[in-house]
Amino acid sequence: MNLEILFKITQILEEIFDVPSSDITPETDLYEDLNADEFDVVEISMILEEEFDILPDEEEMKKLSTVGDLCKYVENC
Repeated sequence: MNLEILFKITQILEEIFDVPSSDITPETDLYEDLNADEFDVVEISMILEEEFDILPDEEEMKKLSTVGDLCKYVENC
């Protein structure tokens, strides 16, 4: 896993969900631990598009469950 991507995603999630970065690990579940909903997924997609210059597929994004899954998705875009 690319640690630079993990760091940036952690910063993004820290801001969106108002949780300390120390509470966010690759195993953190977006829905169970951070209580993400479909609107959060859209917001995350928009920020990822801007930060990483990628075009995330929102339907694919909804299938990702952990921070690690999200990092792998960004790495493969």
